[in-house]
Formats: sequence, structure tokens, C-alpha cells
Amino acid sequence: MYLGQSRRLASPAQIAALTADGGGSCRFPGCHHTRHLHAHHVRHWLRGGPTDVDNLVLLCSFHHRLVHDDGYLVLRPPGEGWLFHRPDGSPVEATGRPLDGSAESLVERNTRARLRIDRSTLAPDWYGDRLDPEPILDALLPPGAAATTAA
Repeated sequence: MYLGQSRRLASPAQIAALTADGGGSCRFPGCHHTRHLHAHHVRHWLRGGPTDVDNLVLLCSFHHRLVHDDGYLVLRPPGEGWLFHRPDGSPVEATGRPLDGSAESLVERNTRARLRIDRSTLAPDWYGDRLDPEPILDALLPPGAAATTAA
């Protein structure tokens, strides 16, 4: 399971070990993708990072790109699980499973949470001004993506 610098790409045995360790899905918090996974070097191979299971984490294509292209950071402190940080240094927190699109399960979940959602609760309580999506998108999307999406 330890190839050091002799090989850049993870071996099939290493991929199997990473898959067994991570449940076969992307390790980015809240991501449950099980296909198109990449073995990412935490310490980059070109900077002396070994191709060892201790230095590899499975990421889906999307999150692998975030780490390489958008400056997200992956850490694994001794004795802890994987930690992910945004480019500004803030931690990426784990989230629940994504909604499955089933209206029945959504109604059931809202009923259990004692939420009452109907025509009156969906009506805005402001004076009819047009909604400005920019502050919402700025809060939800990485820097630079909000301007692209709003256009």
C-alpha cells in the first residue's frame, strides 16, 4: 500500500483500500457520489507527496477540481478524519443527504419537523420589491461563480 514516489497513480489495491475505508464514495463533506472517483494526493506528488494510502483520499471529479483549481484544502490531522477548508480557510461542514425529489418524503419530513408550508407561508412578507439574488448567490457560491450564474 506504500509506493512512495516510485509511482504517481494509485494502484488497484490502493483504490480498493481507499474504497473500503471511505464506503466507496467521495470523502468531501456532504458528497455521496460513488462514480468517477479519483485518488487525490493530499501532499501533491510533484511536491514530494508519496503515493501511499496515508496520503490519498477519494474525491469525485467535481470536488477533485475544486481542490486543484479553486484552492480548497484537504487535511488529515493525526488521529482525526478528513478535514476540508475553503480557500478563505473556513471549514467545510458535513451536510445531510441530498433531497431525493420525492414529494411524499418531503411532506413527511416537514410534518415531522412541525413545519406548515402552504400558499400563505410561501408568500413573501416584503412590499413587493423584486428579489435581488446577488446577496444569496454570494453567500452560497464560491467567489467568481455568483457573477457567472446571475448573468
